[in-house]
Amino acid sequence: MAITGNPKWIGDSSEGGNLHVTTSAASSSITFASATQGTPFNMRLDTHGAPMGKSYYEVKVTNMSKGASLGVGLVTADGFQPGWKTKGCFYNGNITNGSAGLIIGFGKFIKEGDVVGVYHQRSASGDDDTTRQCNIIFFHNGRCLGTGFSLDGNNEKFFPCLHLSGSATVEFSIPPSPTVYEREQAVQNDDDPYSGDWVIEQAFVGPELAELPLPAGSRFKVSFEKINTTSSTEGNVQYQLFIKISNSLHTSFAVTGKMEAFDKIEFLTTYCMSTRMMPIPAFAKLEQLIQTAMDSDGGWRKMIVTEEGQLIMSGRTAEIICSRYVEIFEPVRSLFR
Repeated sequence: MAITGNPKWIGDSSEGGNLHVTTSAASSSITFASATQGTPFNMRLDTHGAPMGKSYYEVKVTNMSKGASLGVGLVTADGFQPGWKTKGCFYNGNITNGSAGLIIGFGKFIKEGDVVGVYHQRSASGDDDTTRQCNIIFFHNGRCLGTGFSLDGNNEKFFPCLHLSGSATVEFSIPPSPTVYEREQAVQNDDDPYSGDWVIEQAFVGPELAELPLPAGSRFKVSFEKINTTSSTEGNVQYQLFIKISNSLHTSFAVTGKMEAFDKIEFLTTYCMSTRMMPIPAFAKLEQLIQTAMDSDGGWRKMIVTEEGQLIMSGRTAEIICSRYVEIFEPVRSLFR
């Protein structure tokens, strides 16, 4: 899809909706607003529709009112209706059809300064070209979030569409298509390599740090949350640490210096907190290892994120190696589920 001729943006005829478009050869600047906060105004590009092959567009949010909510996506001509009646394929931090959240937590809510991309791919499935699969992949600030919609047997034309509650100005453009289509890890802050989610890949136990086999087919999530504080530990960075095995385990610690190439850590509580369920038998040894490692007496003493992006937490009798956790979402198969 390319901007050709004099493309026209059209509103959904909602009473009180406002739309102003300035178009250049490279992009369109769009200022639009809903009549009231909480009732959306929709607008779409009135072109020939996304072709049967591949197409991509981006919007950059240059201005957004306080409390506004913006969805970016695609819609068919029949699905383009006033307000909440629109049924399309949108990303607004969640995956939504325009009126209901279909996948929650797919990404982060769109804010001023963000760039959101929509990649549309329609390919033949089955024995002929009459039945086609439509995949819609979303991007947020350069990161591929993966496929939000995968609609079988859909031959309808789709049009770029914006779904807004509040007011905003965006720049619409058609840059070259991306080359990555699978969900990517979130970009990490170099000043804080630990925050966020990880998954345990290997565990080691005992003074000799012998490997403890992990239960087959299971993923164990490790989450760091930086604590914003100016008190205690004299400015040392502090984290809350959450690990889910069978029970949910929680503790907090401070980074207090260096231990060779590692960051030295000291727990802020004597024992980790835990839910009190009986662990799944296959998880019991790992849970005992992790719970002991999260106690101040005999627990982990140092940690590092390696150049390869692995997290290592290590102590005298316990060690884990983790990789970044990438949550996988099953794409939406129907707009009306």
